[in-house]
Amino acid sequence: MGKYNYEMNDNRYLTPPVLIENGLRLLAQLKGVSTIEKFDLDVCCSNHNVPALEYYSYPEHDGLAEDWKDYNWCNPPFDQCSKWIKKAYNESLKGRNTVMLIPARTETKYWHEYILYPETKNVEVVWLRKGYRFLNADNGEEMGIFKNALAFVIFKGIDKLEEAESL
Repeated sequence: MGKYNYEMNDNRYLTPPVLIENGLRLLAQLKGVSTIEKFDLDVCCSNHNVPALEYYSYPEHDGLAEDWKDYNWCNPPFDQCSKWIKKAYNESLKGRNTVMLIPARTETKYWHEYILYPETKNVEVVWLRKGYRFLNADNGEEMGIFKNALAFVIFKGIDKLEEAESL
């Protein structure tokens, strides 16, 4: 077993606790408070390991088809990021906030359209180093090291009318 032995055989993996803690810190900053303990909604989970008041359990409950809450967490299936990024962006236009954990694949179309150069200026990126270990959804044990860089992408909720008036 090598250092980078992470294998994503399916999309069921759990977020490492250190990244959950960092996500909650980002949420607290977004809300303008010193600490916060839970997201309103985890929009795409396989198991409930992220502190959230409500959950859309993927794939049984499709978070892509539902409205999101005011403050959301999303660690999407990495091979389906584009759909979830677009949804988070569209939810931000409705005033909803989302902290996402995704691979830093800045060459992709969705990074360019919704994160790096969107028409709105309501997106913040926090770059992470590579080397985190996700958890096996079946037993909670650490998986191999994920060798690619990650990023937190924060979609800040805006009101379309306010945005149009400010341009």
